[in-house]
Amino acid sequence: MRPFLVILAALLVVLAMGAAFVAGYTLRGATNNGHATSAAASLDAQVIAEIEAHYYKKVDPASLAAAGVAGTIKSLHDPYTVYLTARQSQALADSLSGSYSGIGAAFDKRAGALLVTQVFAGSPAKAAGIAPGDRIVSIDGTPVAGESAVTAAARIKGPNGTKVTLGVRAAGKSGVRTVTLTRRRIATPETATKLLHRGGKTIGYIYLQNFSQGVGTTVRNDVRRLQARGAQAFVLDLRYDLGGYIDEARDVSSDFLAGGVVVSTHGLHEPTFVYRASGHPATSLPLAVLVNHWSASASEITTGALQDHHRATVVGTRTFGKGVAQANFPMAGGANLHLTIAGYLTPNGRDINHKGITPDVRALDNPKTRRDEALDRALQYLVRGR
Repeated sequence: MRPFLVILAALLVVLAMGAAFVAGYTLRGATNNGHATSAAASLDAQVIAEIEAHYYKKVDPASLAAAGVAGTIKSLHDPYTVYLTARQSQALADSLSGSYSGIGAAFDKRAGALLVTQVFAGSPAKAAGIAPGDRIVSIDGTPVAGESAVTAAARIKGPNGTKVTLGVRAAGKSGVRTVTLTRRRIATPETATKLLHRGGKTIGYIYLQNFSQGVGTTVRNDVRRLQARGAQAFVLDLRYDLGGYIDEARDVSSDFLAGGVVVSTHGLHEPTFVYRASGHPATSLPLAVLVNHWSASASEITTGALQDHHRATVVGTRTFGKGVAQANFPMAGGANLHLTIAGYLTPNGRDINHKGITPDVRALDNPKTRRDEALDRALQYLVRGR
């Protein structure tokens, strides 16, 4: 049975991480100090065995064996392959369930800090004045430099009602302020919808938060409801959508495609697998897809499929460029190895890894204005065709 792939960007750690697991191994052996060395050796061997058996490119097992777990993974030069502790694994399992306990922000790791990419309305982060573009430089007094995004974000998460202290450097400023926030349950809505009116046309707008379990059905229902209310065209907004399940990328694409390939995956130890649209779209009305640099992974799968099939006009800026897929391999004590096992290609055979998807119509939103210039450009295109 092939692993259930999870398409994730490294920056997805707070907002949306998958919880699909494949069959793995259970380590045996004592955990007391007298057997710590043998336990560590067993763990090293297990990680190396999983990498050798499943990693999407050929590796040198001798080189891997010469390093510890952290060094082994670092030697792959792959930001998406990470070793997750039990706590981090639980955070990963929580996030695509639709809620988690934290501060209500999404991050990317940049230049030794966590770059804030999104802040949810009504969240502790929003109340504390944290905004996109700010950088988190420390968590509870410990610098984040040298940590992976997964590790740092897991430290920000925690039980509902507990506190976390962050060192925050505002965008464009050098000073660092200390902010203490109380964690709480954060609901992550799958979609937000509305009807917009431009140039005598009624346009259905759907913002997709992430590709969580079942979101393909949610988008399908949104499309049908908006169409019943008079929508004559649609905008699918995938800006800041950092990814999720590959099956949901297929299903969301199927909501708009009459058929054909959505994406194909390829790996050294994985057979080529082709995901196809169901052939039963929810609408055939004109469609624009909004993207930006933070549209990643599963967002790029859907964008690439709709663009390659000439089903939608892509509006915005170049996307993130994550063209690889991961699966989770259980380790001892509740930990997991989150391992890249395949790359993927768009229907036309494009490899977008590190390249991203170039929009058909370039549009950049100015965060300092109340207008959404990129959305306005998408609406203009749907109304005027240019």
